[in-house]
Parts: sequence; C-alpha cells; structure tokens
Amino acid sequence: MKILPLDAPLGARIEGLNFSNTPDESLAAELREIIYAYQMVLFPEQTFEAPEQLAFAKALGPVRRRKLPDNYFSPESSYDTPGIAYVSNIRDEKGVPTGIIPDGEMWFHHDTCYTPEPDKFTMLYAVAVPKVGGHTMWGDMYAAWNTLPDELKTALDGKRALNVYDYATIERPDLAKLDEIEHAWHPAVVTHPHTGRQALFVNRLMTCQIEGLDEAESRAILEPVFDHAEKREFIYEHPWKPDDFIVWDNLSTIHARTHFELGDDRRLRRCKVSGDALAA
Repeated sequence: MKILPLDAPLGARIEGLNFSNTPDESLAAELREIIYAYQMVLFPEQTFEAPEQLAFAKALGPVRRRKLPDNYFSPESSYDTPGIAYVSNIRDEKGVPTGIIPDGEMWFHHDTCYTPEPDKFTMLYAVAVPKVGGHTMWGDMYAAWNTLPDELKTALDGKRALNVYDYATIERPDLAKLDEIEHAWHPAVVTHPHTGRQALFVNRLMTCQIEGLDEAESRAILEPVFDHAEKREFIYEHPWKPDDFIVWDNLSTIHARTHFELGDDRRLRRCKVSGDALAA
C-alpha cells in the first residue's frame, strides 16, 4: 500500500490495494485511521461489483440503511443490493431516472445531517462519468472552523443548528412545511468522535436556522459562514475517472457536485457507514 497525499487542502491517493477481496480487520482498522487523517481518500482503478463494495463498507462499520419518506423517489436499482444506491442521471426507455439525485449541480452538504445520527463515512465508485463536469468537491471543515472570524465563531459556538432536506439539490427547503420534511438539530460545531478535533457542522444546502434565532437572523449569520467554508483554500475538486473509488469522513468534510449536462451519462455507486449522535 502506497499513500500519496494530494496536492490539495485535504485528501490522499492510495495505490496497491484491490478491494475485490474484503479487507480483514487489521487492514480495515488501518484504512479507518487513514480516512480520519486525510478526510477523503481515493483508491484508483478498482474493479469490484456492488457486493464487494458493500463488503468493504461492512468492514469499516455498520452499513447505513434507513426508511425513506413516502414521497421519495427510489429507483429499482436501489433494491438490487440492499445498502447500495446509484447516483445517476441515466434514464430508462420511459425517461425515468435509474438512479437517485440525478441531474446537475448540487450544493455543499453533509450526508444525512437531517437525521439524528449522520453518516460516519460515505463512499462512491465511478461506473460512468460525464465528458464535462459532474466533479465532486470536498471541503475541510476543521480548517473552516479554525479560520472562521471570531464574531462568527461566537455566534455559532455552543449553539445547535436545524438541518432540513426536501431532496432538492440547489434550493433551500421551505420551513413552513417542516412537519412534512426530514429534519434534525445538531451542534453547529461538533467535536469529532474519533479525532477529538472541532469541525464546523453547517452547510448551504441543508442548514436553515440557528437555535434561538429566527430565519432572517439565522441567515445573516449562516450566509457568511457558508461563504467562508466554501473558499477554494479549503476545497479539493475531483474530476472522476471510471473505476475511481472514493471514501470520505462525512463529519469533518462537506461535499458538493459541479454542473453537468443532462445527456452526459453519469453513474456512481454509493454506500455509507452509519454514525452516531454528535457532541458539541
């Protein structure tokens, strides 16, 4: 195994491993430490199928499975291998997407921060990638918190934030419909349960309100926080290649997707490792 840190604010490339064989506990423990250290890890040129990817996820921890809302579109592909979902814009002959979150840009977010126990790790395997765009970006939320201006740190420290998701990709949810939408309150600044470091835990797509403040007051604080966290100095942008496999620490990073055209096929295979309730 060769670990090559990326020339970026976060991330590493790891060569010399083949995940068609499930990692044993010793290797899985080592990989967890590497993911925590680098926050996002690329394993290029992997050639495994969905069952092998699921076995890899299980080696890192319990696989995330949850009951989806009744109004959530879940394509047939999501039931092929329970625990695996496909993120794809490819349509069937009737024009129905064969994957979830199909089209275009997606704002920065933490996965499942709108549930009581956000994911620990998320992982994507590139099956098909568009000719232009469709990159994934990751942001270092340790660095974002450490460099946040003092007045914004004071406004967030010790406060909880409301995270909401109605399955849009570049729109904030309507809080008037909060009872109908998945949502959860989490510390705006979390202590990472493994590293013990403080990380900013708010994001543009899903964080809507700060505890004790109304929407307008919250927005006045959150907008400059989002702008700060999304500065290029904290971001790594990855142009996907087929057979890329990337795993990231969902608690210390935010991620987003750049725009790509509707007819430019993109298909990534996703699974997740469950997390726990977060501590301020």
